[in-house]
Amino acid sequence: MQVSDPLHLQILKGLGNRPMSTTEISGLTGKAQSTLSVHLDQMVNEKLISSEYDPNDSRRKIYSLLATLVASSQEPSPAGLELSKSVFREMAGARGDYHEHMVRAFSVAVAASGLDIAPMMELMGYSVGEYMAEEINSNKIEDIIRHVQDFYEINNIGEVCIYTFLPLTIIIKDNAKSPGFVVPSNSYFCQGLFRAVLSKLMGKKYEVTRSEIFGTENDYYKFVIELAP
Repeated sequence: MQVSDPLHLQILKGLGNRPMSTTEISGLTGKAQSTLSVHLDQMVNEKLISSEYDPNDSRRKIYSLLATLVASSQEPSPAGLELSKSVFREMAGARGDYHEHMVRAFSVAVAASGLDIAPMMELMGYSVGEYMAEEINSNKIEDIIRHVQDFYEINNIGEVCIYTFLPLTIIIKDNAKSPGFVVPSNSYFCQGLFRAVLSKLMGKKYEVTRSEIFGTENDYYKFVIELAP
């Protein structure tokens, strides 16, 4: 199903991390609960989300995701389209790095054309993280980060470092640069991977609470990951 309402998209993205109450959704969206009730009822009727009463508080409803958000539309970017042309030019002359160039070309071209695939990339990152967690025999943050660092280095994806431990803040320098145009999908892949690895190894649900992309070539990702409420 295609969802075009910005508020509905925001709710779907929020519920993609965990089930939430009306109060929590109000905090996420900045909308009054009275305003939200109409939208939430509509989304339940459209089978995008489900609702049930909190077993610990019958006055409170908990909403969960039924549909999987994989992409959303956005304004096409002339700057992004120009960048995608240069990536295709590099790809045509590449020797031995075809798949690396293909991934970058796809990410840039799709975003520049007006399709935000960040939700799908986060799901992919989460899947990779779940399998990666099976290979890590430690639940120490330092060991987990070191394993992810090795993964990024071996696969020539970029560099991973811990900015702070409390709260846990990760900075990733992506080897794929996109000057003049932000490609958020790559950052969301990283976020999904870290959420999965930490959630599985620590036995608790983690979520990204803040994130940003910076750098003159938009190749640095910074995000804060904390225990879900």
